[in-house]
Parts: sequence; C-alpha cells; structure tokens
Amino acid sequence: MNYQEFVGSVTGFLRESLPGGTRLQLIPLEKNNGIIMDGLSVRKEGKRVAPMIYLDSYYREYLDGRSLRGICDQILECCEDSDFEEHFDVDFFREPERVRSTVAYRLINYEKNRELLQEIPHLPFLDLAVVFYSLLTDTPVGHATVLIRNSHLELWGKNTSWLYEAAKENTEKLLPKRLVSMEDMIYELSEGKQEPEYAGVPMYVLTNSRKSFGAACLLYDGVLGECFRRLEESYYLIPSSVHEVILIPASAVGDSRELCALVQEMNRTQVRSTEVLSDTVYLYSEETRRLEMIDF
Repeated sequence: MNYQEFVGSVTGFLRESLPGGTRLQLIPLEKNNGIIMDGLSVRKEGKRVAPMIYLDSYYREYLDGRSLRGICDQILECCEDSDFEEHFDVDFFREPERVRSTVAYRLINYEKNRELLQEIPHLPFLDLAVVFYSLLTDTPVGHATVLIRNSHLELWGKNTSWLYEAAKENTEKLLPKRLVSMEDMIYELSEGKQEPEYAGVPMYVLTNSRKSFGAACLLYDGVLGECFRRLEESYYLIPSSVHEVILIPASAVGDSRELCALVQEMNRTQVRSTEVLSDTVYLYSEETRRLEMIDF
C-alpha cells in the first residue's frame, strides 16, 4: 500500500466511525527544515478545537509492520477524546500575560528554515535561529507545544524582545539542563540493560530534562563555561540533533575536518530530517571563551 492509499484507508475508516457532521481535512504543514507533513484535522460538529493527526509518522509505523487496523483504532481513540475541549481553555492564547509564563525557546537551522522564519519571530545565533513556542504541560494529551508566529505577536501587541525575555526567564526553569557522560546516557537509554564500553574519548551529552529541543540548553546563562570547567579544556560541540548536543575535548580530536565529515554523515543517515540541527562543528576555546563555528 503506498502513502496515498494509506491516507485514503485511514480517512475512510474515520468517516465511517465518527459521528455525522465531523469534518475531515488534510492540511500540508511545514515542519522544521522545510519538511512538509500531512496533518489530518478532525473537527466534530459544534467544536472549536480540532485534533491534528500527523499521518506521515503513522505510515512509517505501517511500513515497519504495524497493522492498519491497529493504527486506525489508535487514531480513532484520539479523535474520540471528548474531554479535550472541556479541559483546554481555547481563549488562553488571546491573553499574552497568561501565555508569558509558558514561553520557551529552541534552536533550528537558519538556512533550512528561511521560508518558515518569514512567518515566525526569531533571533539569529551563529548559523542557527532562536525561535519561540508555548510549552503546555497540563493538557488532556500530556505535554504540548505551540509554535509562536508573527500573527500571535500582532494579536498580543508584543515584539520579539518581549518573547526573548520571557523565554530566557522560563526555559531553564521549565526544562533544566542535563550534562551527562555518553556512557551514562547509553546506560540510561537502555534502561540499565546495556553496560557501555568506554571508548577512550570522554564525551558528554548536553540536553534538557525532557530530552526535547535540548540543544537550546547551550543558550542558558553560564552553561558553556560550566561545560568548560567540567571538561577542563577547550571542546568541540557537535549538533547531534535539535534535542541534544555532544561535547568532545579538543585534545581528543586529531583532525576537526574528520569531525565535520562525521556530523554530515550522521545527519544524512542517522537523524530524522525534521530533527537535524546543523552540519557545522563548533568550538568553545579557552582563549575566546565563546562558541564559534569551525570553517574549512
């Protein structure tokens, strides 16, 4: 079954299973790095909030062997959550002072997101862009994020500086940083089932408590200097993904060009296209005490 047939099967199942008057609409949405994903809007009659189902991820599960019926049943369960609008204040986003305490920032690639950046407030940072979102931690579906757009600022009568100040105040509190060794991270991800082998090169992972958009931790006040004190020397910073970065002591790297080639290869083969941060390798040096891009 190809993707279009999959979409037809899912929407047909939902039309037969959901109450009459439910409106199904397939909407192409631009995600990170210019990737277009199909969102299926499911709006029940008389409801102001419509769940958005991303079918691309479900199709990958289907290709990996998950049954079509199992996927359809899960999507239907999500659509039938009648409590969502009851517990979610749909007027929340009209009041900037209520939104302010939820504003956080994250990092995305500047060049890959030029079109998106025309529609959202942002600040440049090296070859990246600082963008802003609302982190909602108490919704019927758990944690949720809403990307803040220029239209929101117009509605609120606010500017990017207001957003940055709010995000600078909130992000580290909402998403505390985590700096752990690569060995400890592997052990943690395997839930204690895999004893990591020490490769001889001390590497550290910088992310946040949720391991979501954790690369933004490098923006936290004093964190780069803290990493320098932890490694006790200059270090390279590898943009593993939008969710984390990897730190490697400079003395452990023979040729930084090989490190750059490794990052590019990882981004092409190991990282989901929507989660790639950058092909650039960065250096925090003892001399400058700031993060710089490595040019070749």
